[in-house]
Amino acid sequence: MTILDQLSSRLGDRTETANAGVAEQCLAMPALLGEVSEGLLSKEAPLAGDCAEVITKVAEEQPQWVAPYAPALITLLSHKNTRVRWEAAHALAFVAEAAYPTIAANLAQLADIIHNDKSIIVRDYTVDAVGNYARSGAQAAREAYPILTEALTVWEGKHAGHALAGLVNVVIKEPSLREEISSYGKQYLEDKRGVVRKAARTLIKAAKEKVLSNLQVDSPVS
Repeated sequence: MTILDQLSSRLGDRTETANAGVAEQCLAMPALLGEVSEGLLSKEAPLAGDCAEVITKVAEEQPQWVAPYAPALITLLSHKNTRVRWEAAHALAFVAEAAYPTIAANLAQLADIIHNDKSIIVRDYTVDAVGNYARSGAQAAREAYPILTEALTVWEGKHAGHALAGLVNVVIKEPSLREEISSYGKQYLEDKRGVVRKAARTLIKAAKEKVLSNLQVDSPVS
């Protein structure tokens, strides 16, 4: 029995138990990821979804192992099957920093998904992917910045919490934007959603801490 034969859709398992077991095997034997990755582009949507789910579970613990498969995950973002798209976007959110060249080359597609995909889950994870891409450096932070600020308001602000969390990474890597970014946080301090208010407070705190850090660095030694 191959590793693909042990996936949920092949075993008739309607839960994620079988896929979780395959992910555990991949974490123990990383070479198995190659075989799982081959199933990502299967014409069978259930199989592609299972493989993407396994990749996601592995990426959560070992993103650098999954980074080489980021191009295949990008391809799946255009899949007709919603589950396939959301698993691919979820995996990309975990590997965005490690796979920054792939994310950089596809930022326009990710921005389009945030604006147009019908699935809120796909859009949430795509916002997360852009936000985590910002961790890879100042240039990435500057590139992610306009996408994340737009994500604050699209779809009637449904992704504001995710966008604010991503902006924390931007302010850390590109502190020159801290004043602008802090102003975005202040706009959401009274939001009706607790998770958004918490994200706004975290963003404002990160901006303030970056200011203090820069002051300490710039202060002359007495």
